[in-house]
Amino acid sequence: MRPPIDEPAGRKLDRVLVAAGAAGAGALLLSRFLNYHPRRIEQVVTQNAGTPPVLSPGQTIKVVTYNTQFFAGTGYHFFYEGGPDTLVSRDDVEVTIQKVAEVITEERPDFILLQEVDSGARRTAYLDQIALLREALPLDLRSYVATDYWRSRFVPHPKIWGPVATKLVIFSRYRLGAARRYQLPVRRSDPVTNDFNFKRAILEVEIPNRDGSGLVLLNTHLDAFPNGTNVMDRQVMAIHRLLAHLDREDRPWVIGGDFNLLPPGQRARLAAETRNIYSEPSEITPIYHDYQGVPTVHDATARAMEKFFTFTRRDGPRRVPVRTLDYLFAAQSIGIEKYGVRQDGTLELSDHLPVVAEFRLPG
Repeated sequence: MRPPIDEPAGRKLDRVLVAAGAAGAGALLLSRFLNYHPRRIEQVVTQNAGTPPVLSPGQTIKVVTYNTQFFAGTGYHFFYEGGPDTLVSRDDVEVTIQKVAEVITEERPDFILLQEVDSGARRTAYLDQIALLREALPLDLRSYVATDYWRSRFVPHPKIWGPVATKLVIFSRYRLGAARRYQLPVRRSDPVTNDFNFKRAILEVEIPNRDGSGLVLLNTHLDAFPNGTNVMDRQVMAIHRLLAHLDREDRPWVIGGDFNLLPPGQRARLAAETRNIYSEPSEITPIYHDYQGVPTVHDATARAMEKFFTFTRRDGPRRVPVRTLDYLFAAQSIGIEKYGVRQDGTLELSDHLPVVAEFRLPG
């Protein structure tokens, strides 16, 4: 009886399999070398400028959360939006940073939570955007802490083709204490794709208080393209568990960021072309159920809900607000004094709009 594969063909097949295995192993080793592999929890170094003050019990604090879209401004139509653009000019980055710093200076916040801040990325002319923004901010707002959630020495995607480094950043008027980075669940994929993909995270920092209790401030940016997976549910569950842990320890907290999720009930009230990939019930519902959200569900779904839209889309030469994706949430022990979404002077700075809120600390 003839063997299923003759001897010369069998040797050829063996060589093909060995070559394929070697290529796969080589690709995995290269992806491990090029990319950032965070642990589940990491300590993060804080940078205090001079001798900043500490919080007082019962005081009011003002917090801004803002996805800066790597300070590109809104004059580009990027490839991930279906456009041709991949790179941002140095001049545009520097001009946008100055304008963002002017908006922040006008708002006079105590804390600024920023998402999508680049540092050494090819797409933004290899600039250190943290250093540029820090230099543009008032002297008493220059304490900061930052962590990566996308970092690679080289991404071999034809639209990227170079290093990437995107960070969560918190600037503060008050003294910063210990800080940690918590790794969020990632989309399940093959090891090489996972290595090159975003490593979504929570950045947590302790803000000392005169009575020793302190405030925990958290910044995050959830997945943008779930592609039919349950990654949004898993990321929200991870956040919910961390907030519940802080509650059990009786530690007051505020969390903000770009959650990339609609508030409960908003999807049904949006025009069909602006609903995008979002579902109802929204995956963010458990956090709204247990905690105070800014904006409230009522404001984000009522007749005037457009005032609380935080994401914009291109409409001819300009961008218009179309839905809510950015939030601030607070522990039950913290009071919400007032809040809003700033549209004035920000529509041309990023595809997102800053959320601004004042909170009353326990005390």
